[in-house]
Amino acid sequence: MLNHIPNLLQRIEGIKGSYLAVCAVIWALSAQIVQAETLKVFAASSLRDALGEIATDYEAQTGTSVVLVFAASSAVARQVAQGAPADVVLLADKDWADWLLAEGVVSEAAPFATNRLVVVGREDTPIADVSELIANLGDGRIAMAQVEAVPAGRYGKAALITHGVWRALEPQVVQASNVRAALRFVERGDARFGIGYASDLVALSDLSELYSFPPDTHPEIIYSGAHVTPKGVDFMSYIQSVEAQNTLAHWGFEALEVQQ
Repeated sequence: MLNHIPNLLQRIEGIKGSYLAVCAVIWALSAQIVQAETLKVFAASSLRDALGEIATDYEAQTGTSVVLVFAASSAVARQVAQGAPADVVLLADKDWADWLLAEGVVSEAAPFATNRLVVVGREDTPIADVSELIANLGDGRIAMAQVEAVPAGRYGKAALITHGVWRALEPQVVQASNVRAALRFVERGDARFGIGYASDLVALSDLSELYSFPPDTHPEIIYSGAHVTPKGVDFMSYIQSVEAQNTLAHWGFEALEVQQ
């Protein structure tokens, strides 16, 4: 009987080797599946609420887990260009999307929403025009996103220049890293007024729209996005769908015309 032990041990070792090999394959496949089912979306801060709902709906329909990362469009674009692990990038203007195209980071970009630029405050008395804004501001502060880099800040500065009041108001402007951070100054009472998007007011219920800048006073607000990796192609198609566009409209964005 002892003569059979070496053969038995060899068979056991063979089975063990096969088992370990199968386990290795399973682990490798599992890692690929997990990777395939996780989608990372880097997006502008103003999309936080709407995109949260869109991502939840997308997860329910596809089984794909969506990880959302928010910052100012300028920061998002630079992070993605520097190799941040994004599958999709969604920005609050076309210029940063065009910059990513020029840098070769993305191969194409598409618009998916618009918005309105507004003056907000904690009171709810409308402002008739920009001259009234200056009078009501007094020696208070007006909060804006960074005026040289962040889309909402650039739009706001352009609108104030068009109205001929930028130089007068500039000393009273307090700048923040993104539009939501700027409006938090108003929410806390650190600034009398703020300039942001109409969509922000859906989430920030303590603030009211006091004045809406005419569209011709600033560059057109066009939210643009792109897939960074092939995994992002389907999500970019989804965000332009009727369902996602309706969600954007619910959160205060002005949805683009889409094919039914």
